[in-house]
Amino acid sequence: MKICTIGDLCADLILPYGEAKADVRNQRTGRKHELTFRPGGQVGNTSVVLARLGEHPYFVTDLCSDPIGQNLKQQLSEAGVDFSWSRVNPDKANMICLAVVEDNDQIIFPWLPPGSGYPEFSRENLSLVPRENMMVFSGGMIMTDSFSSIEAVLSLLEELKAAGSVIVFDLNARAETYGMNRERKQAFARAVELSDYLLGSGAAEFASVCGIHDLHEAACFLSNGKRTVIARDGHRPVLVVENGRTAAVPTVPVKVTGTIGAGDTFNAAFLHALNQGADAVKSVRFANRIAGYMISHPGHLSLPENAGEILRQCME
Repeated sequence: MKICTIGDLCADLILPYGEAKADVRNQRTGRKHELTFRPGGQVGNTSVVLARLGEHPYFVTDLCSDPIGQNLKQQLSEAGVDFSWSRVNPDKANMICLAVVEDNDQIIFPWLPPGSGYPEFSRENLSLVPRENMMVFSGGMIMTDSFSSIEAVLSLLEELKAAGSVIVFDLNARAETYGMNRERKQAFARAVELSDYLLGSGAAEFASVCGIHDLHEAACFLSNGKRTVIARDGHRPVLVVENGRTAAVPTVPVKVTGTIGAGDTFNAAFLHALNQGADAVKSVRFANRIAGYMISHPGHLSLPENAGEILRQCME
């Protein structure tokens, strides 16, 4: 089945604040600290990992024509991401996300240089997407301050669902960064209703969307017998709520070297396994293995060479 991903593509600037602060505190002077520039964005990262796992994702995003936007498109295209359903915005520069990293944790600050803006969607720049049966992934980063942009994406999801598509949505609410006003809550409620599979991370994120602070209760509430809910909770088992039943899928104990892109890697692995015929629990089992590898190995969105064998093991 084709996989269509809809959402954000940005440049990530990684600030190694924790390492630099520790070196200053301990009077270490031998190590040089620099910003790292790389492609990012929730759906951008998910698309890259999907391509590396052997899928052919069609990435629908608000492509920018500035040098950064062109560089991002080139890097993702070389990784195997297909932009043929995306239109280029000739008058817009790419936004940048600053990730301040300390002790394997990070806070994300969006930065809009002059001429840039959040990814924005319209009926026109979504017109290349065929309304047909496929697997469709999107997430909370489409929930910007532009109601017309949110409406365009949610309307597209409605049309794709009517055409028989499977809708997978990751909450990724980022309420601590973007807030959660009434309009954003309503948009999330509509996205949840459209979802066949709903993913999210932690009790706080689920509570920001539905007001329930217990993770299991929130997952059951959002599942409502209509959809499968995947509730991640750090190193604790991932809850899979489906048809009124709950399964707890253990994560893989690893020594964490970095967590940027962990949720996106999980999402891509989950989508890949699902597209290869695995059920939700087996797909989560595979996603846990792949995300566990990624957070315990250096490099950007690192994947194991034997991912195919891991998937076969998880499907047994």
